[in-house]
Amino acid sequence: MSDLGSPYFHVTGSGQLKATRGVLKRITLNGLTTAGDCTVYDSLTAAGTVIAVLHIDVTTSISVQPITFEYNARLVTGLYLEYSGGLAADFTVMAE
Repeated sequence: MSDLGSPYFHVTGSGQLKATRGVLKRITLNGLTTAGDCTVYDSLTAAGTVIAVLHIDVTTSISVQPITFEYNARLVTGLYLEYSGGLAADFTVMAE
């Protein structure tokens, strides 16, 4: 890791963020349009090992925006985020 901080991904929908081993440092919710769930996988697809399921609702977004979830979780395969339940949200994901 450099002293300039961790690499980041700006996420607005489902997709693969990382296709290699690494570390998921944190996920920050920047904004929300529609409530739903974001499932975080140590995987290349929306299957495999679940790291977390973030249930994001409107009251969470309004009352504490932005909100950061700290993980420091080792990624064995990669990193994939899946939006479901109508989620329309903006995240910044820090992962190396």
